[in-house]
Order: sequence, then C-alpha cells, then structure tokens
Amino acid sequence: MAHKTSTDQVRELYESSADSYDKMMDGEIDHPLYTDTLGRLSTRIADLPGRGIDTSCGSGHMLELFHTRYDADRELLGIELSTRMAQIATARLQPAEATVMTGDMRDLRHLETGAAAIVSFFALHHLTPEEVVPTLVQWHRVLVAGGQLVVATWEGEGLIDYGSESDIAALRYSREQLEGWTQQAGFAIDRCVVEPVEGMGMDAVYLEGSKPLQG
Repeated sequence: MAHKTSTDQVRELYESSADSYDKMMDGEIDHPLYTDTLGRLSTRIADLPGRGIDTSCGSGHMLELFHTRYDADRELLGIELSTRMAQIATARLQPAEATVMTGDMRDLRHLETGAAAIVSFFALHHLTPEEVVPTLVQWHRVLVAGGQLVVATWEGEGLIDYGSESDIAALRYSREQLEGWTQQAGFAIDRCVVEPVEGMGMDAVYLEGSKPLQG
C-alpha cells in the first residue's frame, strides 16, 4: 500500500481528535518520557541564546511543561497543523509562556535562524521517506550553532494501523533510518534509543542531536 495520505487528511485527523488528545495529555505529561527529555534539553541549551520551537506542538502540553518546570524565561514557539489543536494550545499557554501558530512542520522558511532547540514528538510518521531529510534540513537551518534537536517517532517498518480511528497511511521508521537521515541533514547524534510504549503495541525511537559548532 502506497503512502498517499494528503496534508488535508492528516489535518482532519487531528481536528477531530484534538479535544480527546488534550484530555489524554493531561494525564500523561508528567510521564518520565516527557520530564526526562525536556530536563536534558533544558540543561543542554542553558547557555544558548534563542527560542525553543515545537514543530508539532499539539495541545501545547510540552511547551507548558518546559516553561513552568525548566525555563520560564526562554521564548517558545509552537507550530501546529490543526487549527483546533492550535486553539487548544493557545488557550493553555499564556502569551508570556509561548506563541502558537498554525503551520506545516515541513516548511519553516518564514522563520529566521536563531533557535536554540527544535522538538518534534510523534509527527514524522506522517512524512514520506522523501520528505524527512528536506524537513530536517529546514530545522537545521533554523537552529543556532550548537542548537539541539529532539525527535520521537514510531520505530519499525511498514504502516501504522489506526484501526477504526482513521484510514490514513502513516509510516514507521527504523532507528537506522532516522539516524542516517538526521546525519544527512547535518546533525550530530548525541543520543538515540528505542523503547516500548505502554499500551501502543509499538516501539518508539527517541533521538537527541545537535547542530555542530561552526569553526
């Protein structure tokens, strides 16, 4: 089966599930998956200027957690494909905490270079293999030298089965694929692990990388 899901289909999936996703994240955001990852990120960018960007910010829970627990002074930006998700995230985040805009994680041409960190949790599975490297290249451009990348995506091969929730085609990628694409885009890989996700029947790959210092 070919990967033919359109951007409109992906957007509609998250439009229809935004409110239930928001409630789910209320109960999950304190999981070590999020707290440990964001804690390490805050340490790594402590001496770096620039904002943090979540390129698939969903309901805004990760931005809120980062602001309230780790770095209340850093400017944060959330980008979200779904209008409803962006509305929920905007309502959750006070203007002083983060700015949220609707947009496509594949296209950051409107953003200037100068970010300290870019985060993407469970969104790359909506991209075709041909789209991943160009997307990572855009993220690399936006980061300052030494800037940090954090990516989580579903690990393995083949399609993700959404069951009765949706018939969209989304793809799992192996650790080796993700590492190769990330390096091809110009990043150094600092940490990459594969771990099971409770209740999902799938493993996830978690990658932390950095944009090498120039000179």
